[in-house]
Amino acid sequence: MSESGRPAARPSGTRTVRALLTDPVLPLAVLGIAAVAAALYSPMLTWAVTGGLAGYSLSGSV
Repeated sequence: MSESGRPAARPSGTRTVRALLTDPVLPLAVLGIAAVAAALYSPMLTWAVTGGLAGYSLSGSV
């Protein structure tokens, strides 16, 4: 606290790091790229998931 009773100002570097860590642009970009990649590989992913579920059920784990 400063003499006036207000919280002391933080260094601008801390505020910049915090803003970068909480900014939603990067996670949204990653999710967008993942959605496009999943759409391009959807037939392969569908068969992979179906095969995985079939293998899981046939192994007696269910």
